[in-house]
Amino acid sequence: MKVWLYYRLSRDEDAELNSLTNQKNILVEYAKSNGHEIVGESFDDNVSGMHFNREGINKIYEQVEQGTIEAIIVKDMSRLGRHKTQTALFIDYLREHDVRVLSVTENLDTSNEDDDLIIGFKGLFNDMYARDISKKVRAGMVQKQKKGFVMIPPLGYFKDKNTNQVVVVEEHAQIVRRIFDMYLEGYGFSAIARIFNEEGIKSPAYYQKQLLGKSLGYNKPKIGLKYLWDNTGVKRILQNDFYIGTLTCHKTYNNKITHIRKDVPKEEQYVHENFVTPIISKEKFELVQKMIEQKKKGNVRASSGQPCHRYSGLLECGDCGSTFVAIKRKWRDKPLRIEYACNGYHRYGKENCTAHRINESEIDELVYNEILNIREQAMENYKNIDNDVRRWLKQKSTVTGKIKQLNADLEQRKSDQKEILLERIRDKEHAEVYDEMLTACENDIKKISQELYDIQNYSETIKKRKSEMKQTVDLIEEIVKEGQISNANLRQLIDKIIIYEDGEGLRIQINLNAAFTEHMTIFGDGGNELADLQVINNKYPLPMKRRIKFKE
Repeated sequence: MKVWLYYRLSRDEDAELNSLTNQKNILVEYAKSNGHEIVGESFDDNVSGMHFNREGINKIYEQVEQGTIEAIIVKDMSRLGRHKTQTALFIDYLREHDVRVLSVTENLDTSNEDDDLIIGFKGLFNDMYARDISKKVRAGMVQKQKKGFVMIPPLGYFKDKNTNQVVVVEEHAQIVRRIFDMYLEGYGFSAIARIFNEEGIKSPAYYQKQLLGKSLGYNKPKIGLKYLWDNTGVKRILQNDFYIGTLTCHKTYNNKITHIRKDVPKEEQYVHENFVTPIISKEKFELVQKMIEQKKKGNVRASSGQPCHRYSGLLECGDCGSTFVAIKRKWRDKPLRIEYACNGYHRYGKENCTAHRINESEIDELVYNEILNIREQAMENYKNIDNDVRRWLKQKSTVTGKIKQLNADLEQRKSDQKEILLERIRDKEHAEVYDEMLTACENDIKKISQELYDIQNYSETIKKRKSEMKQTVDLIEEIVKEGQISNANLRQLIDKIIIYEDGEGLRIQINLNAAFTEHMTIFGDGGNELADLQVINNKYPLPMKRRIKFKE
């Protein structure tokens, strides 16, 4: 017969016993001794038999469709495949085309009906073996991940196989730093990829090939050999917390049987902080994540290969809810200026909205002055905290009665909760009423518990708030020291700028990204005794909404 030789080796098998060379010699000797004509051969190296998306199998499909072979010779049925269902389907496909499978060491022939039962049992055992191995390998990998295990580090790092140490490769780390800096300057994923490709900077796969000898997969297209960047590769680097020294294992799970990759919930991942030397500061990394989310939310787009405009995605029309578009203006010998206008007006005309037109330089001035005002407020609030602390220390002894009252109230509401539950069980017809009562009871318990915690830990809370306030003041000082706000700091500070327009001009509302600090204030009734204690939300360090009027 005209036969095709097929042999396969997977990573979990005895390489010496089942080496590709040994398998091929066995197949060739069998074909010659039985007078068969060898038409061709194919093989798969280091490939699981639990799927049939293999290069060697694809070549068999081609030969079968062309009608050039009558039989396929394998060392044993497990070489053909280990997945019982897929292997059976493949054998049925071959039978439909009058192609037999001959197993040398097992003396099986798929065209022989007497061998069908044995082939079925063999398929079952091969399947069980593969699944058992997969389970053991997965369990071993999970143990390594719990302790912290790096298989192949990302661009910018190198793992020494002898010492298992992960070190920074400075030349490659510069590429990573440049990607983060370019994104903060306003360049998008595609723009960064395009610039790198134009400059001839290779993608991470190229450097893995150079350092580790890792080649591209056989199923990659020829263009992959050019090692070009794409937007996905850039985004993957920008969102990889490995660059701040954090190793996160078990992010995804690749089923060895179905080869379907699934995401693992964050609470089930293994996070190891300060595991490697960071390339990017944590502050810069978090700022980039915030910008990615802002751009996604605002659907920010830029011209090909250019950074996005400074306020793209940050401006919103207060009258029609549309975003703003950037327009470049050039008049004779005057310098180029950028204006922003309501997209609702730009697309649908003056019948639907007004232009709300404003220059970029004017927004810069407004925002900068606003940040200066906020700096003054933050510094004033920082100074006032000391007065609050001294006031608290003077009146600390007078809160005993308040704490006792709160504890009594807490016990009473917990008792009420138990009684309501019992009544709900007895009176099932009015269960909804009791559910509302339980909800109110739970809310009261949470409120009283929080108030108790705040009072009992007041001193510690104040110290913590003071530290946060100092960090905020220092941050603002750093932002404004150069006399202007950078693009990165702008998006760190600004959540949204809402612009209204009426007959008098423009009214601008600046919404700032701010960490609001809960600060406890003690209110007295004018006498010596403490009247009440409550927690209020003082706007530390930055106010959420401030309105600035600007005449056009």
